[in-house]
Amino acid sequence: MAQEDNVIVIEPEEEQKQKKNKLILIIIIVLLLVIIMLLILLAVVVTKKKEQKKDNFNVNQIVKKLEKKHIPKNEINILVKKATILYKSGQKEKALEILTKLSAFAKSLSMYNLGVIKIKEKNYKEALKYFQKAIQNKENRTLSAINAAYCALMLKDYKLFDYYRNLAYTFLPEIAKNKNYPFYYAVVMYYMGYEYESIPALIQPTDFEEKSKRLLGNIYEYYNDPKKASLYVEKSLYKGLDLARAGEYESARSYLKNSDSKIGEFALGLVDLKLSYFKEASRIFKKFANENIYPIKVFLKPSLFEVKTAQKEFQKTFLKKRNDYYDLFFYFAPYKVFNVNMTIDYLKKGIAGIPLNSIEEATHYLKKTAKYSTLNIKIAKAIKYAINGHIYLANNEFQKLIKTNPDSYILHYNLALTYAQLGDYLNAYKHFLRAYHLNPYDLKSGIFALFAADKSNIQNKYLLASVKEDLINNPLEDAMLAIYSHDTVKMAAFAEKEEKATPMWILTKLTIKALFNKDFTYEALKLKSMFEKDLIANLLYFYASNKDEPIQKLAQSYQSFFMTMKVNLNDFYYGAKIARDWYFEFAKISGLLYRVRLQLLQKAKTETFDIIPVLKRLAYADLFTKHFEESYTIYNDLINNKNVEDAHTMYHAAVAAIGAGHHANAVALMELAKLKNPKYLEARYGLGLLWQEANNLNAASIQYAKIKDGFTSKFFDFNIKNPIK
Repeated sequence: MAQEDNVIVIEPEEEQKQKKNKLILIIIIVLLLVIIMLLILLAVVVTKKKEQKKDNFNVNQIVKKLEKKHIPKNEINILVKKATILYKSGQKEKALEILTKLSAFAKSLSMYNLGVIKIKEKNYKEALKYFQKAIQNKENRTLSAINAAYCALMLKDYKLFDYYRNLAYTFLPEIAKNKNYPFYYAVVMYYMGYEYESIPALIQPTDFEEKSKRLLGNIYEYYNDPKKASLYVEKSLYKGLDLARAGEYESARSYLKNSDSKIGEFALGLVDLKLSYFKEASRIFKKFANENIYPIKVFLKPSLFEVKTAQKEFQKTFLKKRNDYYDLFFYFAPYKVFNVNMTIDYLKKGIAGIPLNSIEEATHYLKKTAKYSTLNIKIAKAIKYAINGHIYLANNEFQKLIKTNPDSYILHYNLALTYAQLGDYLNAYKHFLRAYHLNPYDLKSGIFALFAADKSNIQNKYLLASVKEDLINNPLEDAMLAIYSHDTVKMAAFAEKEEKATPMWILTKLTIKALFNKDFTYEALKLKSMFEKDLIANLLYFYASNKDEPIQKLAQSYQSFFMTMKVNLNDFYYGAKIARDWYFEFAKISGLLYRVRLQLLQKAKTETFDIIPVLKRLAYADLFTKHFEESYTIYNDLINNKNVEDAHTMYHAAVAAIGAGHHANAVALMELAKLKNPKYLEARYGLGLLWQEANNLNAASIQYAKIKDGFTSKFFDFNIKNPIK
């Protein structure tokens, strides 16, 4: 019995419990199967409904329904939406087929939509026809009239535009309850010419937020408020364009660089031109060689003619750059002769003697022979021309002499100095460099070669290193070189040195003080005392004494100064470029250009000895007083009949041609100027603009590529002919 007690017996109740659990599990499985079946059935139903919906998009079925003419009116809008979906998906023909058939039931509605489709295709003539039919059916008239006005505007039918904008204005009350009424109202007001009155409506919330902003931008742009215009235009392209039109080129550039459109990239090229980023502009325009998106119109800068603009430009640029002072060094530099005894007779301006060391150096290279005695006389004759202001004649004499004496460093130096004074810096550089190579002891030739190179946009590191190496115990030349290399330590050291009464010493101190933004009136007075009747010495002293005055007061003071100054005008009539430029600059800012022109007209009538420089200056005066045709005629005479072929004459003839409207002739003249002097950046820039104006972007990009970034033209600017709005 004990064993039986250890046996576990399953009672009938436990067995029944297990059976019950199995039944529950079976029920759960069945329910899951039912749910799955229901989901499958639902999917089938949904699929069938989708298929039925797709069938509704079947164009043939829609057309058949329409042909039966039993479409309920409330289904018309649904069909129009379906046609719109088809159109947007690229199925234009199917969309048009539906809308055409639909016209039997809702002509104005379908005609309106057909018109919208034609606008998107830019077929404004056809679009206008559809909108006219929609208006005739007296449904959706306001929007149809607005769009009809737009089509008429695009077709440049201004009479029709006037008709439809008035019609739209008349129909406006019909859509007063439309939630987009403020936008439609604003568009109509804009078309009616009440641009400013449309602004409050455009600020209201509608479904046309982006278009409202764009229209607001256009309105503020129309009212010359591009800053405010840019606030309502979010896209980089439009913001960039608006800022560019406002003249805020740096800001415009940052936006346009983020634009991925062709218009934006092309506009960026124009902005780069305005900012003097020529390498980037060249790269962009080369890409658009066959697609001139924004044609330009070249014009002469207002600062050449308008007194107030000229005053601003003068205040901003006159004697502000380091290389502006190089012309002063060339102007006051002494000429060289072979014979010590002759230096007394041919002093620069009667007092600036030829340094003794120059004469001593020359004796190492030249023997006292009859040949050099004769040459000395000829050199003396040329120098006499130069110190009396006849630089053009002196230059011609030195050119003749150097042909028979090509190894004379003195002749190369003197010829270079005349070229530098005439503004032909490239030839000046070549001959100063030759003089320095022939006589390395003559450090001024080397330094002047560097000055002329800088004016010609040339860098010569080897020349700079060579001159530096030869500079031993030469404080003046060391300071002059420091001005070129902008060595402020050496410049400051020279400024503290004891003064020497030579023009070069005083001028070097003056230049250093000016570059350090210190007063240089004392040095200017010293030069004026040395050269009492010299034009540049007097103008320099006047400027030093008045430069801190307001520009209007300075200009008024010059009027009095002009009437009373007693100077020798030979340098202006015949002489150095700086004399011509400064005399004109001061006359421009003080409103005296016409008096200067009269002076030149009188001089040209009486001059018989040295007429070419006088005619050059008269043509220049004609240019600045807007006598463009007269200026162009004189320049043509100089080039064609008097064999004047220097780059400056060619260039200014081109400037006069542009002023006179002869742009094609200007291209040829600018090409000649550039060929004469490939480093003449004004000529390259002008030529680039003219080629771009003529839609030759490839030729323009070639010119821009050869202009250093940062260059600013004195003469030229451009506008866009047909800006894209």
